[in-house]
Amino acid sequence: MVNAENPITCKWLTPTRLMPYPYGFSDEAKPWSCIRDGCPRPLTSDELRDCATCPRWELRTFDATRRDLVFEVWGVGIPVPEPTTFDDVKRALVLDAWGVGGR
Repeated sequence: MVNAENPITCKWLTPTRLMPYPYGFSDEAKPWSCIRDGCPRPLTSDELRDCATCPRWELRTFDATRRDLVFEVWGVGIPVPEPTTFDDVKRALVLDAWGVGGR
């Protein structure tokens, strides 16, 4: 790792608050996510410190920073679903089961 005092030097780390639903909701407990495997994995502070010894660690580049800035401005392209009530979900399930329509 380039600087042990600053573990946020891996190109695969991105702020959890920028991640799509439901990952973004855990941003207070797990502020950084690893996106190396294609699926975001929010990291605890202990896991973040372990990034220094990760065999897949790569130096953070300008492209990784640019990716995070684009995500922050434009979003990741996945809409957050509208909140629904229990009755709305139940009604949609019944209508789908009877084949008379749905959402």
